[in-house]
Amino acid sequence: MPSILDNATRIKTFRELKATLRSRRDRLLVGIDIAKAQHVAQVRLAHTRILEPKLTVPNTQAGFATFWARLEAHQTTLHVPEIVCAVEPTGTYHQALATFLEQQGATVVFVNNHVAHLNRRTLDGTWDKNDPKDAHNLCDLLEQGKVLFYSRPDEPLGALRHLVRVLRRARGELSACKTRFTTTLLPQCGPMGDPVPAAVLAALPAPLQGLVPRPRRGPGAAGGPLPPGLAAACTDLAAQLTAVQARITGLEAELVRLAEPLPAYGLLRTIPGVGPTVGAILLAEIGDIGWYTHFAQLRKLAGLDILTVESGQYRGTGRISKAGRALLRWALYQGALGAARTRAGRAWLAALRAKRAGDRFAFFKAAVELAAKLLRIVWGVWRSGRPYDPARALGLPAPARPRPAARRRRGPALPVRLALVAGEDRMRFALRETAAPR
Repeated sequence: MPSILDNATRIKTFRELKATLRSRRDRLLVGIDIAKAQHVAQVRLAHTRILEPKLTVPNTQAGFATFWARLEAHQTTLHVPEIVCAVEPTGTYHQALATFLEQQGATVVFVNNHVAHLNRRTLDGTWDKNDPKDAHNLCDLLEQGKVLFYSRPDEPLGALRHLVRVLRRARGELSACKTRFTTTLLPQCGPMGDPVPAAVLAALPAPLQGLVPRPRRGPGAAGGPLPPGLAAACTDLAAQLTAVQARITGLEAELVRLAEPLPAYGLLRTIPGVGPTVGAILLAEIGDIGWYTHFAQLRKLAGLDILTVESGQYRGTGRISKAGRALLRWALYQGALGAARTRAGRAWLAALRAKRAGDRFAFFKAAVELAAKLLRIVWGVWRSGRPYDPARALGLPAPARPRPAARRRRGPALPVRLALVAGEDRMRFALRETAAPR
């Protein structure tokens, strides 16, 4: 039984596959609509005909084995050397089937959910959606070559990526707790336009007192103790807030512990603004820098590529696409804010804000542009394998090398000028020595 190939071989195979998906007909293409109980697949010979429009695959090992036996039968009958399977990521339900198929020697690729949604409406001009149509849609995108690489990060990178997802959910819960306090509980303490009374502020649990905005802290009007219902709600929210903060602290510590053995983590930590948690998130979201051949690919992954709408004489304002990984973009923005605290970062941010004089969103836009510059530095540092060099990042000239001592000449040195002499039938270069003007 073939084993799963290493990532270097898999990315090379994927690039060769994507370059020939539109032209080669000697492949068995399989589109699989992923579900919880059973998957639905369509099998076709590339650019030729549909072999099985609907094939049900139970989400069990026995179902996988039966499905693979059907694919092998088609492969033997048609004498095709390769089987390519396309799946649309649906939670984590696809992982078991994708692992099984790759263990058998098939090539598994991803189809972007948004691309699948747009292409589905072009199939037959209808708006309906069902599992056989989704499988047909995936096969159609396979023939068009509109597929993505299915990354399988090795350990500990795989565990790091999973832990980053857990940390993201915990941070979402923390944000929800803060929002609940500021939008639901705090207005019950008094009018939002007046300062919170000192007695009410003191009656709040300690974790919630820090969430009160500073402009609203003051002597204010006289206030009594909190009503029983509001006091109970505040106590419950304070317990949730404390528990979530403790979870986040533990997750960040575990995140750093997993990332420290990786060589790339030490390189990223040399970049200003990249702290322990941000460095681990960058490492988990980018994965392996060898997967990307151009910086534009990494910029699109972060959603920091510039999008402009043009039509005829109209040209819209450029903006970032936000079509990549939101967590990677968030980490870069946090790193940009950290880099802005350094001397070089402050100079960069001031120069970027100066270009947007009069724009009330100048700071935010400048910080986003600084995040894009930070991504460029991450790309250079990681690819080169060398720590961050401030002189190169700031565009300063390299230090001048000492020149060797000039030889002493006997006679006066005459400058040599290259002159172009034109003839009637040919052109030639001649060196003419002329005396230097006084």
